[in-house]
Amino acid sequence: MNYIENKIKELGFEKITPIQEKTFKAFKDNKNIVGLAPTGTGKTHAYLLPIFSQIKKEIKETQAIILVPTNELVIQVTQMARQLDETISIKSYYGSIDKQRELEWLKNNQPQLVITTPSKLYEYAIANQALNIHTANYFVLDEADMMFDEEFLSFIDATIEHIEPKILLFSATITKQMEPFIQKYFGSSIIIDTTKEHDLKIDHYLVKIKTDKRLETLLDVTEGINPYLAFIFVSKKEDQQHIFEKLRDKGLNVVNFSSDLNVKQRKRLIDDIHKLKYQYIVASDLASRGIDFKASHVIHYDLPYHLEYFKHRSGRTGRMDSSGVVITLFENKDSRKIDKLKKDGVNFKLVTIDKDGIKVEKPKEKPLDKEIVNAVKSIKKSKKVKPNHKKKYQREVKKTVNKIKRSRMK
Repeated sequence: MNYIENKIKELGFEKITPIQEKTFKAFKDNKNIVGLAPTGTGKTHAYLLPIFSQIKKEIKETQAIILVPTNELVIQVTQMARQLDETISIKSYYGSIDKQRELEWLKNNQPQLVITTPSKLYEYAIANQALNIHTANYFVLDEADMMFDEEFLSFIDATIEHIEPKILLFSATITKQMEPFIQKYFGSSIIIDTTKEHDLKIDHYLVKIKTDKRLETLLDVTEGINPYLAFIFVSKKEDQQHIFEKLRDKGLNVVNFSSDLNVKQRKRLIDDIHKLKYQYIVASDLASRGIDFKASHVIHYDLPYHLEYFKHRSGRTGRMDSSGVVITLFENKDSRKIDKLKKDGVNFKLVTIDKDGIKVEKPKEKPLDKEIVNAVKSIKKSKKVKPNHKKKYQREVKKTVNKIKRSRMK
């Protein structure tokens, strides 16, 4: 039995996921890997297991670097790595650690595995030249679509030019910001796209709200569900505390996952959430970046500014073959974003949710617009049957309808 098979057995996995199976197979080739899979489908073990199988314990040098977007993910991935093998020297660098102590340690030692954020890697490896990264054979970017911006790219360029590793990039999607990076560093690569292979058991519900009644609608929703654990995602930081207080005052077992918490407070809160001390978590998009909570429900209090976050928020539920419910509160101004999500494959059901539970609404037939009907009637049809007369008439109708719509937008 080889290393990966042995570890899978130790971990108690009944079966491996598509992203794991294909990554294990692709890892044998001497090519970079781009792995696409929904959040919660085992991407972390997909790269940890093959990398651990290649780490040479007798060599006391940095052999692999794993980059993630947040401090919470650094802590989480570090815990998963140490569960696999405590004899490997692992260092994690994030916000609140003692920098001077770490720099002193690096004068005489080098970790075999580094887990950190892009800015911290730059700080220890480039700015302070304390972490020797030129020996690394593997370079992993996890939750990549959550950390691609100009600052990140400058960090990565400054880092990768010092090493020639095998690069593994894992993401839920490929955004436009990622494309130049992939073109630059993944010329000879294996693309693993399992986004359509994972049968996510998620029900997506749309709840229509009236203007300025968003909070009241949320309170109604909490009366119609009884979640094992529910995330309530909020886009505006200034709304987060107010929503938390309203839910708490209603008597719900709720906590505010605020970005104002320091690393130690967030770590304690994450431990409490894992112990199911809370039923509801009010959170910003910070908490949707790969944190491994098995939630039964996700509520989008509002839609995210960047629509790719919708997948990361929703990915808190329906993880690893579990079923889940995603509830999105929306009003008319959100229609364009909803249409975009539908085109991307999200199958919404329009519902009402209150103390009586979840009820699916039947779509109402829209009455014909009188102004448009009268305008179409005024278009004269040719009495003589001419070539293409139907197409010409249809073009005229379309032109008239569009003209009316444009005039209403002014």
